[in-house]
Amino acid sequence: MIFPVLVLFQLMKKWLHCVEKMIGVYRWHPKIALRYLPVVKKFKADLPHDSSILEAGSGGLGIAPYLKRRVIGLDIAFSSPISSQLIPVKASVLNIPFVQQSFDGVLSLDMLEHINPVNRERAITELVRITKKILCIGVPCGKLSAQQDEYLEKIFLQNHEKTDLYLQEQVMYGLPEATEIENMIRVAAAKMRRKIILEICGNLNLATRQWLMKGWISRNPLTNLIFRKVFLLLIPYLLCKNQEPTYRKLFFVYFHDE
Repeated sequence: MIFPVLVLFQLMKKWLHCVEKMIGVYRWHPKIALRYLPVVKKFKADLPHDSSILEAGSGGLGIAPYLKRRVIGLDIAFSSPISSQLIPVKASVLNIPFVQQSFDGVLSLDMLEHINPVNRERAITELVRITKKILCIGVPCGKLSAQQDEYLEKIFLQNHEKTDLYLQEQVMYGLPEATEIENMIRVAAAKMRRKIILEICGNLNLATRQWLMKGWISRNPLTNLIFRKVFLLLIPYLLCKNQEPTYRKLFFVYFHDE
């Protein structure tokens, strides 16, 4: 009985992939879409279509499926699947192999919390260095977000009898306060004598994030499928419900050097 169910499940996944391609949401995930779509909106509004874009900590997909344009992805490793729109470059954010102001738009979302706090200022300095026009840094901030990570790490362990690497790193290294990240950005810009306008906004309501993460953690294949695929239909509604308290902050840095 198990074998026919698994076959049906795989057929359903393939069918959903076909539907995703038809409606333009292929390789999307609800909780990741809620992370990236506000950045997509800003970049599309403020950067020409042919602008050069780099994402630090992109993994194999990153913003590419949502932005739908060519992106240079910088990371220390790339696991499949890799987006056809992403050009992978293996390197550390602490030593980015590009010259000053190489890219019109640069972003790094949910990356800083995975590196040692003593290296975060250096990472931000590197991101500021290679950005010409707009930099977006997204990072979970504050005690409430840290408490949620600790709770979800325990739930993951209970469900899977092992820890999740990403949750484990976030709990181990700890989350910064928004004021810390803001100060690092301003210090980095001042060192390079660059004029900036900084805009900070919340991203992903904490209760919404916990609900979506529990679906992702679930070992039930149907529940997992619903939370990963079917709930893509809820994205417009969830984007409208982005009220505080939020899990992460998005720091949009606009450079005005001329």
